[in-house]
Amino acid sequence: MNEVKKQNEIQRSETAQSMKVIVFRQFLEHKMAVVGAIVILLLLTAAIGAPVITAVTGLDPDRQNVSARYLLPFENAMAPADIRETEIEHWIAEHPDQASALQKSIVEKELVQGGEEDVLYELAALDPTEAKQLLAAVQTPEAFELKKVFDTWSTFHLFGTDEIGRDVFIRLIYGARVSMGVGILVALASGLIGFLIGAVAGFYGGVIDTALMRVTDALISLPLIPVLIVFAAIDLQKIPWLYGLIGGANESIFKMVIILCLFSWMTVARLVRGSILSLREREFVLAAKTLGARDRTIIVRHLFPNVIAPMLVSITLGVGESILFEAALSFLGLGIMPPTPSWGNMLNNAQEVIYNNIWLAILPGVMILLTVVSFNFLGDGLQDAMDPKSIRR
Repeated sequence: MNEVKKQNEIQRSETAQSMKVIVFRQFLEHKMAVVGAIVILLLLTAAIGAPVITAVTGLDPDRQNVSARYLLPFENAMAPADIRETEIEHWIAEHPDQASALQKSIVEKELVQGGEEDVLYELAALDPTEAKQLLAAVQTPEAFELKKVFDTWSTFHLFGTDEIGRDVFIRLIYGARVSMGVGILVALASGLIGFLIGAVAGFYGGVIDTALMRVTDALISLPLIPVLIVFAAIDLQKIPWLYGLIGGANESIFKMVIILCLFSWMTVARLVRGSILSLREREFVLAAKTLGARDRTIIVRHLFPNVIAPMLVSITLGVGESILFEAALSFLGLGIMPPTPSWGNMLNNAQEVIYNNIWLAILPGVMILLTVVSFNFLGDGLQDAMDPKSIRR
C-alpha cells in the first residue's frame, strides 16, 4: 500500500508541473545548449563587470606602452621611464603635502642623491624593484601611498599585448561589451519590428498583408553583405538630422545597430505572420472579437503569448548572426571605429601584424566563434524544449 501511495504521489507531482518547469527540464536535457548558456552567461558577466576587472587588475584598454609591444601571453611588462615620471608628477600635484613630507624623509636618510625638489623624480629613473625597497626603508604613510603608484608600473598580460602595447585581455573584455551588446540590441530590436509587421500582416490580411510581405520578400532577396557595406560607408555628417541624434563618441556603435536592424527583421516577420494566420481563426480570438476586444488588445494579449516561443528561438539565433555581421563590417573597416575595441576591429588591426604575434588574430577569432556557436546551441535547445510535439508531460 505504501508503494502504491508513493507512486500516486509521484504521478501527481509530475502531472502538476507547469509548462515552464517542463520546458526547463527538457532544455536541461540538451547538453550542448546548457554549455552554450553557461558560456554566454560567463561572457555577459565579464562584459558587464569590465570596469570592476579594470579596477582589480589595473589594466586599461586604452593604455599604451610602446616599449612592450607584441608581448606573448603570460608575460610581464614594465612602464617606461617617461610614464613613471608622469605618474609621479600627477601624484605630487594631487598630494602636495604628502609629497613634501616624503621628500624630506628621503633626504634626511640620504637614500637618494639629489636636491629635495628632485628626489621623487629620481625614483622614476631607478629600477621599480629598487625604488620599492627604498620606499620600504622610509616606513611612513606617505611612502606607502606612493608605493601603490609603483605597483601599477609592472603589469601581467594574460594574453600579451598588441601593436602599440595595449593589453589584449582587457580589450577582449571591452570588445565583448561592444560585440555582444550590438548583437543583443539588434536581435531584440529586429524581433520587435518583425513582430509588429508580421502581426499586422497576418491579422488583417488582404492588401495590407500583400504590401508588407512584398516589402519583406524584396529585402530578403537583397545580397546582404554588399548592402550592409554600402550603408555602413555612408557619412552621417551629410545627414544633419541623423548625425544630431546619434553623432558623438559612440557614433559608430549606434550606426551599426541601426544598419543591422534595418535588414534583420524579415525572418521574424514571416515567422510571426505564419503563426498568426493559423491563430486568428481560433476560438479564443473569435471569442475576444465577440466580446468587443480591440484589435490591439487581441494582438498583444492573445496572439503575442502564442508566438513568443518561436520568436524567442529566432531572436536567440539572430544574436549570433548580428555578431558575425558586426565583426565582418568592423574587419573591413566600416563598423566599430577604433579606439573603441570590438572583436571585429581587433581582427582588422591584427591582419597587418599577424607575423609579429599570431595571437592577436587567433584570440578575437576564437571569441567570435565561441560566442556565435554558443548562441546557436542555445537557440537549438530552446527550439527543442519549446516544441509542443516534443513536450513530455
